[in-house]
Amino acid sequence: MKKLMYCGAFLLSLLLTAICFAGEREGAFSLSPFVGGYTFDGVQHAETSPVYGLRLGYDITNNIGVEYVIDFLSADGTHGGPSINALSYRMDALYNFLPEGRLVPYLALGGGGTTVGHGSSFAAGGSNTNATLNAGGGLKYFLTDSVALRGDARQLFVFDRHTLYNWEYTAGLSFLFGGNKPAPVAAPVPACNLAAVPASLTQGQTAKLTWSSQNASECNIQPGIGPVAPQGSMTVTPAADTVYTLTCTGEGGKASSDANISVAAAAKPPTCNLTVAPASIRQGEAAELSWTSQNATECDIQPGIGPVKAQGSADIKPSADTTYNLVCTGAGGKADSSAVIKVIVPTKEELCMTLHIEYDTDKSIIKPAYYGEVEKVAEFMKRFPQIKGTIEGHTDNIASAKYNIKLSQRRAEGVVKMLVEKYGIDKSRLKAKGYGLTKPIADNKTAEGRQKNRRTMANFGCVTIEK
Repeated sequence: MKKLMYCGAFLLSLLLTAICFAGEREGAFSLSPFVGGYTFDGVQHAETSPVYGLRLGYDITNNIGVEYVIDFLSADGTHGGPSINALSYRMDALYNFLPEGRLVPYLALGGGGTTVGHGSSFAAGGSNTNATLNAGGGLKYFLTDSVALRGDARQLFVFDRHTLYNWEYTAGLSFLFGGNKPAPVAAPVPACNLAAVPASLTQGQTAKLTWSSQNASECNIQPGIGPVAPQGSMTVTPAADTVYTLTCTGEGGKASSDANISVAAAAKPPTCNLTVAPASIRQGEAAELSWTSQNATECDIQPGIGPVKAQGSADIKPSADTTYNLVCTGAGGKADSSAVIKVIVPTKEELCMTLHIEYDTDKSIIKPAYYGEVEKVAEFMKRFPQIKGTIEGHTDNIASAKYNIKLSQRRAEGVVKMLVEKYGIDKSRLKAKGYGLTKPIADNKTAEGRQKNRRTMANFGCVTIEK
C-alpha cells in the first residue's frame, strides 16, 4: 500500500510540473532539496519508505550538467526483520532536452555508494557500504528563471554479494544561482511615414494623405485630423500651405513624419515634367529627353540645351552622368523637373558562384533556410548556360562508411533534383557525387564539427562579364 502511495505522489508531482510555468543556463549552480519514496529489492526484506535528500548541481552547458546527491532513509523490516537505515551519496551526469524552455525533460546517469545499517542506528546493528550505479530521468518545470518544480525517477543497482535492484522516485524544488542569463530583448522602435499627393495644389483642390507605421500601437495626424489607424489614407482640402505631422507611439518610443502641401492662389501655377529614356546608356549611345508643361510661358533646359518650347523632345549624347533640369515659368510662378541619366563606362567584372548547405544528422532533406542558396545557383546557371557543376555530398562520422556514402549521395542528388525540377536546370549540366565521411572540414569529435561536416558543396567557377 505504501508503495502505491509513493508512486501516486510521484506521478502527481510530474502532472503538476506539466501544468505549472524559464530554463537551464550555462554556468549556473543549483540547490535541489527533495522528498520521495524508496523501494528495496525483495531479498533485502525492507518496507518501501520515505527518502529525503539534497542535490548540488552545476550546468556545464545548457544541455549538460552534473550533480552531487546525498539522501537518507529509514525503513522497517518485513516479516519481523530488523529496520534499515541507509545513507546514499553519488555523482550524477544529466542531459537536458529543450533547455531553453519552461518544461525541461532530462536523462541522468551516475554512480556512488550507499552505507546501510541495521537496527536503530548505523552503530547498533553493524553497517556495510556498497558501490552503486543509477540511471533514470525526470522533468523540471520553471516557475521563474531561477526556481523550478522537479520530479525524478531512478533505477539503482547496488553491488552487494549479488546485484540488488532498487527504485527511488522523488519530487522537490530546484533553485538556480548565477549562470549566463539571456539579455532582455528591447522593444522595437516605432517607424512611420506620411506622404501627400499632390504636394502642391490650388485653393479648393484636394490632396491624398497616405501613411504607414511599424511597431506602433497609436497614431495621430495634426492639424485637424486626430487619432488614425496605424495604416491608411484620406483626402484633405487645406485652405493654405499646411504641414501635416503623423506621430506614432509604441513600446519602443515615438516616431514622427511630415508631409507638406503647398496651396497656391487662384492663378494656376505652372507644372512641368522632364523624363529621359533610357535612363542609363553606355558611352557613345544616345538618349531622348521629353518634356511637358502646363500654365507656362517660358521653359529652359540645362545644361547645354537652353530655351525650349512648352512641350517637346531632343536627342542627347552625354559623355558622363548628367542631371538635366527643366525650369518653366508662368503667371502662377515657377516649376522645375529633373531627369538623371547615367552613363556607363564599360568595365569587366568576374562573377563566381559556390554552394554550401548543412544538414541535420542522418538527414538528406534541404532545410528551408538554404532554399535561397539553391535559388542563387539556379539563377547563375540560367544566366550563364555554359556553366556546369558537380554537387558534392559529405557526412560526419556517425554510422558506417558504407552507409555514409549512400547518405552523402542522397544529399548531393537532392540538390540536383531541386535545381532540375524546381528551377528547370538541364540535368546534363549537373553531377552528384557522395564522398561519405572521407572529406571532413571540421573535427568530428565535437557537435559543432560534425554539423559542419554534414554538408553539400559545389564550386561552379567564375564568369567574366562586361558591365
